[in-house]
Order: sequence, then structure tokens, then C-alpha cells
Amino acid sequence: MKIMTGFAIINDRNGERVSYTYDEVDDLGNITKSNVKESYLALDQETKDAITSLKTLIETRMNM
Repeated sequence: MKIMTGFAIINDRNGERVSYTYDEVDDLGNITKSNVKESYLALDQETKDAITSLKTLIETRMNM
């Protein structure tokens, strides 16, 4: 099973990049891989909308 340990949205020259890290554990709870990093560009509308929603939530919280 993969357990997400962190994520970030990064603005770079190619657009918005979704970067995340995770650990993998087996059925007994033993960590088999740790701090695996992956990323992808946000190209589909569903991902872009999710990023916009997250940014709006953060901006609202900042301005409370």
C-alpha cells in the first residue's frame, strides 16, 4: 500500500507541477520503500480545477 507523506504544487516554466512523496508498506505494516518522489504536469481540467480550489481555500484562510 502507498501512503502519501507530502505534496506540493509548483509553478515552473512548463506550467503547474504536482509533486508528491510517499512510503510503501506491505500487508504486515513493514515499510518497503520510503520517501519515493514523483511529479507530473497538471494538464487535465480536473487537476487544474482542484489546484484552483486549493489556492482559493488557502487565500481565504490567509485573509481571515
